[in-house]
Amino acid sequence: MAAPIEMGKFVGAPVRAHTIDGVSIAENTYASGLSVAAHAHDAPLLSLVLQGHATEEIGGHSRELGTQNLLYTPSFETHGHRFLTAGRWLNIQFSARWFSRVGAEAGILPGAPQLVRGGATVNWASRLGAEIREPDAVSTFAIEGALLLLLTDLSRLPVLGERRRPRWFKAVEDAIEASVAEPPTVNELAALAGVHASHLLRTFRHYHGCTVATYVRRQRVERARAEIATSKRPLSMIALDAGFADQSHFTRVFRQAFGETPGQYARSLRRG
Repeated sequence: MAAPIEMGKFVGAPVRAHTIDGVSIAENTYASGLSVAAHAHDAPLLSLVLQGHATEEIGGHSRELGTQNLLYTPSFETHGHRFLTAGRWLNIQFSARWFSRVGAEAGILPGAPQLVRGGATVNWASRLGAEIREPDAVSTFAIEGALLLLLTDLSRLPVLGERRRPRWFKAVEDAIEASVAEPPTVNELAALAGVHASHLLRTFRHYHGCTVATYVRRQRVERARAEIATSKRPLSMIALDAGFADQSHFTRVFRQAFGETPGQYARSLRRG
């Protein structure tokens, strides 16, 4: 295998990039059918899938990647990709110098690769993308703040270990995601799980760090964001199908979550 790729150099065709002291952020595109041979990076890497589907080979395993997936790859971790459709990713790297400058410890990061599908961690990564697409006088502060919060969330993921979750928990998540516009009530979810409603609520907060209601709202806006990236349907229809009362409500929630409006996000994906 070739020498590790230096920090700030990413695979893929560059669309835009932003660099501050110890941090490199770039949006890159990838052709359908592209195979990226096994390689590694000399600094930790975060990659947010904005568009497209791909597979990743890492640690002797293969996994499917889709829109709104966030990958964390430790430095010097060997991995490769195959793009099943045309892709667009936001790539983020940060150095030990940056950790030192902001008063954080690089040791908080997971020692193994992570794949995050939605949630606050993905939202913070999305905000980084919004800042490099529409920079202003305070973007540097916004980028560093979002990156700190993203890495804080990421550092806590192993604590939420999937293997320790009760068997009924996945059924509850699936029920919410199957009807996120009109989700089941807490009592209906508790009946599905076969547990008391108060136990369901405590368990849900433990593993997701939020209430069921907050999780539903996140799922709605994340589903809408994923559809914007893969569909040409009007934003008003996407908002309605995701469970928002109207487009103005959708726009407000979307901007709070991702730092840009749905229209701005859609236009950024159309620009080359």
